Amino acid sequence: MNNHINLIVEGSKGGTQPVEVELVSPDVYRILYSPGFVEDIAAGDTIRVTNKETGDFEVIEYGGNVSVKISDTSRIIEKLPDIDEILSSVRARRDGNLEKVAVWTIPVDSGFKEIEASVSKACELLDEPVWWYGNVYDSNDNPINWWL
Repeated sequence: MNNHINLIVEGSKGGTQPVEVELVSPDVYRILYSPGFVEDIAAGDTIRVTNKETGDFEVIEYGGNVSVKISDTSRIIEKLPDIDEILSSVRARRDGNLEKVAVWTIPVDSGFKEIEASVSKACELLDEPVWWYGNVYDSNDNPINWWL
């Protein structure tokens, strides 16, 4: 059975985002879709919720996917079909979007060089794009290296 749990949004001073998950065991969940505003996780990861009230969690096991988030100062939503087509070369699945931001799950075995080339090409369609990985770097911009 799938559920939603509220996980902490980094830098939000207590804000949370509902994330769709599959219950693995008490307080342990598998992430089903990469969240847009929660950092450090992607679809397929297994996490333990360490504080249900605040939404704090720890990653128990990475599931082999990276999350890629792209935002733009203008509306990204009209460009999503074209972006999805470009990112299909790295087997990306769009997990969610709002008007100015979207998130994709991409298998890490697509290769970072290929992922970054595809994302760069997709960003050419946008006015002032900004993109980042959701679960590749820590808060100090150091690689987490879970894929090694």
